[in-house]
Amino acid sequence: MDMNIKKPSMLEFMGLAGNFGHLNLRDPFDVKKRGSTYVTEIRAGITTFLAMAYILPVNSGMLSLVIPGKREQLVCATALASFCGCWLMGILSNYPFMLAPGMGTNAFFTFTICLGRGLSYQAAFAAVFVAGCIFITLSITGLRTLMIRLFPEGVKESIGAGVGLFLCFIAFQSSEGMGLSVADPATLVTLNSLSPSNYDSAKLWLSIAVLCVTATLFAAKVPGAPLMGILFGTAVCWIEGFCRGTEHSVFGYPFGTNGDRSAEDFKIYVPTSIIGSPSLDGLSGALWEGFGAASDPATAATFWTAVATFCYTDLLDSSGTFFAVAKVAGLTDRRGNLPLARQNMAYLADAIAALFGSMLGVSTVATFAESTAGVADGAKTGLASLTTGVCFLLAIPIAPVVSAVPPLASGPILCLLGALMCSSVRGIDWDDFQESMPAFVAMVTMPYTFSIGYGIIAGLILWIAIQILLAPLRICRKEDPFVKFKALWAGVFVEGMESDSEISLSEMDTDLPSTSEGQSEP
Repeated sequence: MDMNIKKPSMLEFMGLAGNFGHLNLRDPFDVKKRGSTYVTEIRAGITTFLAMAYILPVNSGMLSLVIPGKREQLVCATALASFCGCWLMGILSNYPFMLAPGMGTNAFFTFTICLGRGLSYQAAFAAVFVAGCIFITLSITGLRTLMIRLFPEGVKESIGAGVGLFLCFIAFQSSEGMGLSVADPATLVTLNSLSPSNYDSAKLWLSIAVLCVTATLFAAKVPGAPLMGILFGTAVCWIEGFCRGTEHSVFGYPFGTNGDRSAEDFKIYVPTSIIGSPSLDGLSGALWEGFGAASDPATAATFWTAVATFCYTDLLDSSGTFFAVAKVAGLTDRRGNLPLARQNMAYLADAIAALFGSMLGVSTVATFAESTAGVADGAKTGLASLTTGVCFLLAIPIAPVVSAVPPLASGPILCLLGALMCSSVRGIDWDDFQESMPAFVAMVTMPYTFSIGYGIIAGLILWIAIQILLAPLRICRKEDPFVKFKALWAGVFVEGMESDSEISLSEMDTDLPSTSEGQSEP
């Protein structure tokens, strides 16, 4: 090993040291050093916004189920939280990682915590705030990296797929999706009627059309495919609503009203204005009203369960996204690890963004897998993240238009996102039952229990149970009874320190523009 290789310092290993060399006037964000151009970074940032802009209508629509009458404000809060997250990531870590309120955690926030457990949205925001404080503590002490490495590999790989199935299950329902699934007393769920005699059939068929069009765009690798699918469904719905009027439209909501326009909650999704006045009324600062739930005996258990779930869900999802995107961008070493100092700042940016998001009035802000869209378009620096953030900021004045996007247009996107997230199962060794069985249980428990947290817990418990029950057999075979536990522990320090040392070499070779960060000079 080269004698010039620098061992990571204790401050770096603890997460207390960062690398801010990219904040210079000679080559801002090290764009030239990383072999990129400013035009490429800006274009890639816009591409990523197109790929993840669906979060504005989807997140606002989902949260509006528990925060009624605030959809325009939720669009504003979602855009502001995304802007803050992207800028924090770009400035602190100089990575092309884009952030927004996370899919999966917003579903847990809405359907499990608020609708399922009866916790108020103010208390749920307070839970996100507490989780954000814990994220920051874990990030600046290095415990976040330690905890990630202590999770069984199979369970870690299955979480993305489990959340994907959970989102698909939501997409098939009528509350915030396509309305394809309806309750059935015999089979629990069944297919909604597609017959023309069913008033909901028009929404069902248009949702299916959006699904097919968007899937085709994905297959053709068209940047911004999710947004284009949403625009297609929205345009059809709006044109029909304007031409036929709300008195005769076949796209009335909610599902099951049979066109009863006298119903109190009946609505046709058409914009009532184009430009709105940005407002966070009723959202910003709402969390301060919810802290009482932490000590109230009737809600304390639910509150702290929510905090724990927000913590370990974002802990795993964001970390997995970091490494997946960085690997595509060529920013990792041969073991797939990031430079420790920049990794620390990426974790810290993610944690602070979650804290800001709760104060603005949205669920946990997390790193998006759609960041790969920008990386595929050439993004290599945080300048792309800043560009995406600016795009989110510019979307705020047209909140009335964004809030009028119908669920029939955004619901199919949830289904296809589930398909994208299921790609993580490729990392599971299905021939190793010690890893694959817990992974499968974690994955399917999420949609079947309508809880992401229960799925993760189920997978961990099964993995631990298998290792304990195998211990006597291993002893009889004169093997180490706790070989898997020791392998996890060894991987935290031994393998981690070796890879960190190799990455540190790439941090030193700052004057070699042909050598990308995270790769050592031959």
